Amino acid sequence: MLPAVTNPFLAGKQRPIVVGHRGVPALHQENTLAGFRRAVELGVPAIELDVRLTRDRHAVVLHDHELERLTGTAGNVIDMTWDQLSRLRIRRELPMGIDANGAPVVARYERTEPIPLLAEVLAEVAGKVAVNIELKLDLPTWWQVGVGAVVARVIAEANAEHRVIVTSFDVRKLRAARRARPSLALGFCFDDGMLNFARGLLDRLPAFAGELEPHDRRPGHNARRVLSRILDSDLVGRLIATRVVGAEHTLLGADTVQRLHRQGIAVGTHTLFPIGSTTGKRIAASSATSAEAQRLVALGVDWIETDDPERLMALIY
Repeated sequence: MLPAVTNPFLAGKQRPIVVGHRGVPALHQENTLAGFRRAVELGVPAIELDVRLTRDRHAVVLHDHELERLTGTAGNVIDMTWDQLSRLRIRRELPMGIDANGAPVVARYERTEPIPLLAEVLAEVAGKVAVNIELKLDLPTWWQVGVGAVVARVIAEANAEHRVIVTSFDVRKLRAARRARPSLALGFCFDDGMLNFARGLLDRLPAFAGELEPHDRRPGHNARRVLSRILDSDLVGRLIATRVVGAEHTLLGADTVQRLHRQGIAVGTHTLFPIGSTTGKRIAASSATSAEAQRLVALGVDWIETDDPERLMALIY
């Protein structure tokens, strides 16, 4: 059982927290103040957002390192100053990647929206919703970890530490945040494609025993089982002293949450009812089903991220 604490993500709970993934992307562009304000209006208890650094070390809320998809402008976030980036707008017709059938998805909105600073977002909504701040993993600039310290400072200045968690697929960025602010609640994230580089070899082996669907023979079935075992053991969390873990729902077996709760680790999962996959990764069919939402509730997860928080709240609250 998780301890009684004030941070909503860490506190023990009867039902999982619904987290608006990048806000409410069905109604407003992802990672925008308009979307976060709408989450507050709808009574969504928490939001997830993505953070990157500009060239002059401002923490901005933006998912992609390249600006083309979001703004229609060529260039990378890390190469631009905040002054330059603040003049761009998130476009009205926004490519959202591919759907479960591999078809392209375009979301359409009423107006363009500015790119916000993390400080702006926390100042406006951190007192009204809990916030999962993801430090983006950047392969082109993997050696740069300064975003961890900058984000830790912004959280401290906003007096929002008791309302946020900081998560990442990049262990080094989490360590940077830990050094800057040891009391932050940090969490490593798991994607079910993290071992795809070894998928061909692993799939040639006999099916590994595990709690995931035994008849799941999609490419990468053994890789997912290996990841599930690493997740269950909290190996990464013990190495970097994290208090939460974020895992793709396809990696959660029948006893995963209980095992991690016994170690005092809060468990969140992503992403249900997705609009599209902006990374080009194939969407799991179960992610769009009410049955999967109910399975995750039964497992006792602490929060569920979703592109459609209204639908998920209606299902589980």
